[in-house]
This record gives sequence, C-alpha cells and structure tokens, in this order.
Amino acid sequence: MVFIYQFMGWVLRSSYEFVNGVLPGDSRLMSNYAIAIVIMSIIIKLITLPLTLKQQKSMAKTKALQPRLRELQEKYGNDAQTIARKQQELYKEAGVSPLGGCLPLLIQFPILIAMWRVVQQPTTYVFTEPGFYESINKSFFWIKNLNNVDTTMILPILAAVVSFVNTKLMTKNQAQPSTGDREKDEAMKKSNNMMQYMMPLMFIFIYRSLPAVLPLYMIISMGLSTIQQLFINRMFQEAEGENK
Repeated sequence: MVFIYQFMGWVLRSSYEFVNGVLPGDSRLMSNYAIAIVIMSIIIKLITLPLTLKQQKSMAKTKALQPRLRELQEKYGNDAQTIARKQQELYKEAGVSPLGGCLPLLIQFPILIAMWRVVQQPTTYVFTEPGFYESINKSFFWIKNLNNVDTTMILPILAAVVSFVNTKLMTKNQAQPSTGDREKDEAMKKSNNMMQYMMPLMFIFIYRSLPAVLPLYMIISMGLSTIQQLFINRMFQEAEGENK
C-alpha cells in the first residue's frame, strides 16, 4: 500500500506544479490545490479506464447470455444444482466470469484509502518541504480549506447523488447472476435494488465527517464514470437495435 500512497502523492504534487506553472496566482474561488485535485482525479480515472472497459465488456457478454440462462431455468425447473453446473459450463464456453464486473469496484477501495492517507499525511507523501504545505492556499469556493469537513454538507450530498445516478446507469445494462433458485434470485434482486438506495445514504453518513477533498474526488471520479456510462449505454442500445 505504501507504493500506492507514494504514487498518489506524486500525481498530486505533479498536478499542483503543473497548475502553478500555468496559473501562477491562486483564484479567489478555486485554489491551485483544488484544481490539482481535479486533475489528479482525472488522471487516476484514465489509469483505471482499461479495467472499467474490461468490466463493461464482461457485463455485456453476461447480459447476452441471459436468454440461454432463462432456457436452462425453464428446462431444469427447480434443480438448482444442475442449473448452477450448466451455467458454469455456459460461462466457461463464452469466456465470461459472472464476477468479472466486480474488479474495478474493488480497485476503488485501495485508491480511496490511498487518497485518505495522502490527505492525512501530505507532508510525507506530497509536499515534503518543511512549512510548504501549511503555506499554500487550499480553498474551494465556499470551503476555506479542503482538508476540513464540509459543514454545509453540499459535497457529501453531491457525491451521494452522483454515485446513485452512476449506479442506476450501470445496472441498466447489467445482467443479474442466477443461483439456479428462483426464490433466491428474487431475494438477491430485491437486495441489490435496496443497496442502490442504501449506498448513497451511507456515503452521506461517511463523508459528513471526512475532509472535503474526499467527496470532491468522488464527485469528479464518479461524474466521469457517469459520462462514460452514458456513452456505453447508447452503444448498447444501438447494438440491440441492429440485432432486432
């Protein structure tokens, strides 16, 4: 994990130096440090883009198998063991992992942890010169210092809203894995639908006590994911229209 902390710190410092080179003076509304956070968020998103595309490809393949999966359920009825075995054979034949879409989501956690550590210890991983970090402007519109909590709750709420929209767009073209048991599948579907609403509320609860830089990072990252997902959904719709 130390390597990730150091890498995130290097990206943030490089982004800050780039912004300072282009904009020698800080804006009254948005500091160079805040702009550097935005640039770093975009860079990290571009780095993880191949994993995201792999996730979308896996989701598309899994969704394409849904008619054949339904045929298995109709053919073998309540024989969950046989359905599960046949599903695995079908996934293997198509070169698809039903959990293949989870990897990019798991990657987000160490990135968030690294971001938190960098924010906690900026003089260790970003601005190592004595007194330099304390001297720079870290304002962002209504927030005087991004390392403070956003007491207005605007950023935590925005992060939750963007997360919810992004999740809805992703699940629109995501096929739900089947266990072979219709009752379990229905319970899983209800649980997933509930999580779509619970996760944003959890984000608000978590971010309300964390430095404002973290929800800002999530808003930018998830916002870029949302834009990307809109293009992907459009591609799915066009492909489905051609196949009809």
